[in-house]
Amino acid sequence: MRTPGFRQLAFFFILGPALLTLSAAAHSPVRPQGLPQVSQTGYHLNPARELELLKKILAFERNWKIEARDTLVVGILFQSSNPISVWTMEDWISLPSPSLPEDNRAELPGFLLKPVDLESPQPLEDSLREMKVRFLYLTPLELSKKPKLLPYIFKACEKLRVGTATAVPEYVEAGAALGLIWTGEKFQVVINLEAARAQGLNFSSQFLRLATVRKGHD
Repeated sequence: MRTPGFRQLAFFFILGPALLTLSAAAHSPVRPQGLPQVSQTGYHLNPARELELLKKILAFERNWKIEARDTLVVGILFQSSNPISVWTMEDWISLPSPSLPEDNRAELPGFLLKPVDLESPQPLEDSLREMKVRFLYLTPLELSKKPKLLPYIFKACEKLRVGTATAVPEYVEAGAALGLIWTGEKFQVVINLEAARAQGLNFSSQFLRLATVRKGHD
């Protein structure tokens, strides 16, 4: 059995490289042909790096220790009327299936990314259940005319015990379980602990000591 110290050290080796500073030269405020890594509101979008982080973070989640032959369905929530939301979803869906480290194949499932259109006539809860989504990533959404949209999303996820993640800091404040937040120098993993528990997530204490933990949400 691995000792807590080993797990903590292993976490640095696994997650640490993914938290290194990214080149500012890669930033672009618009997307003529590719997704902007930094939106006009300042949050960082990098689906490939975020998927890498998410894959490694979930290795520390106790309730999802399932066999490697099983598949973890990650829904990419987007608005079909919102170009940035659609671009973000498309870049996520186009990512190749992540390869798993040899020493973690028994602990991590395969990943299957599926688009989830928030503006579909079908209620979100029904879509998540039908697609067997177990984790939901929130792309940038248009909320100005829909102030109750985030509570609606998180209520459905809590009912179905679907974990959530996002790169938008405000969504973590509102109730997303995990934030993959660009701080200007590196990615910071933020956990909304109350939301995570409500959505059925149970992270190890070693992981919680290394992440930035919020104990509640608005």
